[in-house]
Amino acid sequence: MNLQSIPAEAKRRKIVRIIARLNIGGPARQACLLHEKLSGYFDTRLVFGSLAAGEHDMSHLLGSESNVFRLPQMSREVAVWSDALAFWRIWRFLRRERPDIVHTHTAKAGAIGRLAAWLAGVPVIVHTYHGHVFDGYFSPLKSKLYLAIERFLGRLTTRVIAISTSQNNDLCSKYRIVPAEKLSVIYNGFELACGVRVDREEIRKELGIGRDDFVVVWAGRLAPIKDVGLLAQVIRKAFEKHSRARFLIVGDGTEKAILESMIKGCPNVQLLGWRQDMAAIWSAADLALLTSRNEGTPTALIEAMAAGRPFVATNVGAVQDLAVAPLLDLPDGVGHKAANGFLTSRTAEALLYCIEQTAKDPEAAKQMASVGRAFVLDTFSADRLVHEMSVLYRTLLPKASEISSAAVQPSEKSASQAGD
Repeated sequence: MNLQSIPAEAKRRKIVRIIARLNIGGPARQACLLHEKLSGYFDTRLVFGSLAAGEHDMSHLLGSESNVFRLPQMSREVAVWSDALAFWRIWRFLRRERPDIVHTHTAKAGAIGRLAAWLAGVPVIVHTYHGHVFDGYFSPLKSKLYLAIERFLGRLTTRVIAISTSQNNDLCSKYRIVPAEKLSVIYNGFELACGVRVDREEIRKELGIGRDDFVVVWAGRLAPIKDVGLLAQVIRKAFEKHSRARFLIVGDGTEKAILESMIKGCPNVQLLGWRQDMAAIWSAADLALLTSRNEGTPTALIEAMAAGRPFVATNVGAVQDLAVAPLLDLPDGVGHKAANGFLTSRTAEALLYCIEQTAKDPEAAKQMASVGRAFVLDTFSADRLVHEMSVLYRTLLPKASEISSAAVQPSEKSASQAGD
């Protein structure tokens, strides 16, 4: 279905959800889940753009193409002509649809979608920060530019959603994107209790994993922010120290060639590319590893904990919000031991130390796994997300009713009915 194919009727309050692309990761999962699950309560639309090179499509998460609109001109990269065309088409789409709420996800969709919604007269504009690009992504000058843009967009936004307490503090206090009264914290939600049971020994045999191997899974985009250089250092150091750790790397991206070059000659690693059978991968695993420079709420760690696996992660961004207290200091500035995993400094030595600590104490690892699983099933359920988002929308809708009850000028009406 394309932007021209728009149903005329709207039986319930209408929400248009906009995301830059449905690539592997938390934002796409959340957008798809909310579009599907909220369709019983609201008249929902989902608009998304095209994938970047090397990205894997997650549109298979959608149950159908109903009320799904693809916009090829919108992509991850900044491209003046394509971005302008995407903005124009979204603006025309919103003028025609007349939604009560526009909810944007990710930076590109947040910029184009919020501005278009404001100019189209949409009464309620919501944006979710699944992470932010203010630290670890760009040069200081470019970061200041993006901060200025986000502060401007914040003025056009009715409500901003942070997906963690740490991110809420960043947006409100550290970077001053929006005032506290415009912020709500709503954690991500996942269908965590619906995992497929997999025979651990069978999948390990299929992957060529030995009985005594301690399997460490790293899952995500092979992109600069994920620091594949640090990942490669951990793998090489583990090999040089004759560690029994064996690494499975799930994902692809622009940094794949760099990673392959840095781990050349290391027999303790397998690059699996993108996989849709993550339940099987986590079944084969003993531990989840994260090496990022910055993070929102990493989906990989949540999936790992739901599967009953502890984690070792760099202590960056909102990763600390996934650590269950108490946090105990580790020696020599390595980091902290939580009840469900480890938060470390960003060094290969610190990460490998925590991997080895987990490998040599199976009982402690089992206890961490139990705590982590209980934590994510309680905190990150899909039902909880849908309920909280629905409540938020309904609290914002009185404003939509008040504004939309005003008479539409004839010139505005004719503009809203015009074709592309």
